[in-house]
Parts: sequence; C-alpha cells; structure tokens
Amino acid sequence: MIYKLKKYLPDIIIPVIAALILFGCASSELTLYEKGINSYENGKYRTAVEYLTRAIWKDPVNPELYFLRANAFAKLGENDKAIKDYTTAIKLGPSPEYYQNRGLTFLSVDKYDDAINDFNSALTLDSLNAELYFNRGYTKTLMSNLSDAINDYSTAIKLDSTNAKFYVNRGDLYSELAEHENAISDFTKAIALNPEDELAYFNRGKEYFLYGDFKKAADDFSTVININPENTDAYFLRAEAKVNLGKFLGAAADYTKIIKLEPKNGYAFYNRGICYANLDMKETACEDFNRAGDLGFYQAYEVIKEYCNKKEKKKKK
Repeated sequence: MIYKLKKYLPDIIIPVIAALILFGCASSELTLYEKGINSYENGKYRTAVEYLTRAIWKDPVNPELYFLRANAFAKLGENDKAIKDYTTAIKLGPSPEYYQNRGLTFLSVDKYDDAINDFNSALTLDSLNAELYFNRGYTKTLMSNLSDAINDYSTAIKLDSTNAKFYVNRGDLYSELAEHENAISDFTKAIALNPEDELAYFNRGKEYFLYGDFKKAADDFSTVININPENTDAYFLRAEAKVNLGKFLGAAADYTKIIKLEPKNGYAFYNRGICYANLDMKETACEDFNRAGDLGFYQAYEVIKEYCNKKEKKKKK
C-alpha cells in the first residue's frame, strides 16, 4: 500500500481586533457584532449569520460586517454566498484579509486561477505576509506547479522561519521531486520547531522508509503513534518497516492494533497472516487469510489456495 505524504491546509483568518469599533458603530450594532463573533467562535455559524445580517441592515456600507458574515458562510459550506460577501467587502474597502479569505474560498471550490489572483492582490497590499505566500504555494501545488510552489514556501520561510508547517509543506514537495535529502532536512527543521508535529514525523518516517533506513522509519512512526494512538497509517508503515527488519512478531502486533481500530480492514488481516506465516504459525495465518477474504480482500484467496490448502508431505522414516 502506498501512502502519500501529508501536508498542512490553509484556513480562513478571523480578525483579532474588534474592527467594528474602528468604524464607529453604535452600541446596538456593537452588541450584534459581539453576538455574531461569540456565535462564530462557539461554532454556531448559522446564528452568527443571523446576527451579522441584522448588523448589516443597520450599517450596509461597513465592509467588515460583510467580511465576518462571509467567514460564517464559508464555515457553513455556502461558498457562493461567502464569495459574494467577500466581494462586497472588497468593493467597500479593499483589505488583504478580504482578498485572502476569498482566495481560500475559491480554493475550496477548485477555482485555482481565481484563488491565485486574490492572493496576488492581497500581496500587493501586504507583501511581507508569510501566510499569503504559504496559501499561494499550496494552490500552486494543486496546479502541479511544484517549482513555483517551492519558491513561495521558501519566501514564506524567509519571512517567518518559526512556522513548522511551512517546512512540512516544502518538504512534501521536495519528496515529490525525489529530492529526499532536502525533504528530510525540512521535516527535521519542522520537528525542531514543533516536537509534537505529527505530520513532520510521519513524512520523515516515510522518507527514511524510501531510503531503506527502516530503523529510523520505525522510530518516527512510533513517535507519530505516541502523539496520535489512532493513526492507522502510522501503524501500517511501522509494521512494514518491522517486516523489512525481520521483526514479524512486532509487525503482527501492529496489525492487531489496526484491526482493533478498524475491525473490517481486510488488508490488515491479510498482512498479519503474512507475518504469522513467516513465524510458521500456519493455522493462525490461514484464519487471518480467510477473514481477509471474507472482508473483500480477494487476493487472500490465492494465498489460501497456494499455502493453506497445500498438504504437507509426510517425512519418510
């Protein structure tokens, strides 16, 4: 089974400053704003829309109100409404945040060119914003423009060398370009910045695996599992690393953990059966192969035919 490296995704931004105060709203409008923000922060996005809509009725030329309501629409998955509100906010008072969030909404509906245009517009207003370069780099990745994406991630790193996710995403691209040493270097830098970075350990472990350094790979996947005990991909890859190290019993234990997390995972039963077969535990192995076949992993039936149904020759006295 092939596992792709994982990357960080962009997310919409919410202003920290109560921007409505800057626009001189009356106290009743501030109350609607506060209720809208509180609803948003508590995940009550529909209620946030209702409060912000009432605020817009009172102050229909305030761009920040449209921006905030657009954020709520985006969280609700109502992207057309979100884009419309961001566009209104931009017309009333262009801001890099407005362009950035509209770009991210375009990104969520696979309108990559529109997203790039918005990130470019945002950068003309805020050329030192590392997050904007990160967002544009992510979009270029989806457009398979990997070299330019790396350049954007590199610019983001120059502007903010303390953000681990910038290194993780650039490392992911280095991996795709088979620049494995650069990839490992980036993942290692991310880990130094954030020792709890699950993605960085996972990706570095995958790189070590591809390099054939199964010991280091297993160590990284173990760290991933310590951070997130339910990461089945990490169990699978650690098990495969153990198999390459000849540690079939340990690998079987990892597949057992996967089966506990995903009782209908036929591939896990099949792989555990392979481990048991290598440990000369034929009966137990065949039980797993049969279970794998029952769960739809039909490759197991060939193994059952060749291995389980094959009668052993009696030794001559």
